[in-house]
Amino acid sequence: MDFSISTLLKSFADDKLLAAKALEKKLDCQELTDDRQLQIVLDALEKIGILAKERGKYRRVTEEGVVEGKLRCSSKGFCFAIQDEDDTEDIYIRESQLNTAWNGDRVLVKVTKEGRRRRSPEGEVRLILERSNPSVIARVKKTEEGGYRAVPLDDRLLFELVLQPDEGASLEEAVDQLVHVDILRYPLGDNPPLGHITQVLG
Repeated sequence: MDFSISTLLKSFADDKLLAAKALEKKLDCQELTDDRQLQIVLDALEKIGILAKERGKYRRVTEEGVVEGKLRCSSKGFCFAIQDEDDTEDIYIRESQLNTAWNGDRVLVKVTKEGRRRRSPEGEVRLILERSNPSVIARVKKTEEGGYRAVPLDDRLLFELVLQPDEGASLEEAVDQLVHVDILRYPLGDNPPLGHITQVLG
């Protein structure tokens, strides 16, 4: 699946209804697996109330107090969603309200508390539209259970990746080394993100 949810949602304009077939064409879905993945995404977006289905076609639901922005996080765990338009306020998001979003991701944010005086409005991440980190530079550590984790060098990325063993390379040899890690799976429910070392940098 080469399209992001952000690209998919941009296909919807002015409350128009779109059939899944029309979306397949717009997003250049050529394989049968692409069509299946698109249907899974459409079903999920309908379930969480981002899309509505009418007579077999979909339309975007506009929701009061939901804005789009790009996450800018600090190493202390709090983040702001920066909106694209000028003269809009940044929305403060606590670490507990990030819902597995990472620094740099494009997100839909539900405003939960209006800004007052000098305080920014507060919100929670409703949906991750686009991931900005397909890979990271990290340091490898061994866990007490005997597994291996990659700790990103960028301290604004507030997570550790579980490393998947590689047939050819020993993870033991990579402990305390800097590595380039491709992300195989982003966090899913209680499951941490999963990564694979593509290069040991030393």
